[in-house]
Amino acid sequence: MSKLTTESKNILAEFIGGLMKAYARHGAKKTRQKIQNDPVIKKSLEKIAQLDKEVQQDIAKRIKTNPQLKKDIEFFKGL
Repeated sequence: MSKLTTESKNILAEFIGGLMKAYARHGAKKTRQKIQNDPVIKKSLEKIAQLDKEVQQDIAKRIKTNPQLKKDIEFFKGL
């Protein structure tokens, strides 16, 4: 009888664990959707994208004027 009880507890624990994982995935999906729809976060992401573009353009300009910088960047890309 105790063996049956032990197995039942393991099955119950696995079942509850599966339910919790499913609930967490669903909650994470809802949270991700809320984050994507948040206007403050959207503005921040747009600002980050704009800054990234500006930095990339600045690096490209500096590479054209400074050949040593290009060599240094290529060296660090290889690491």
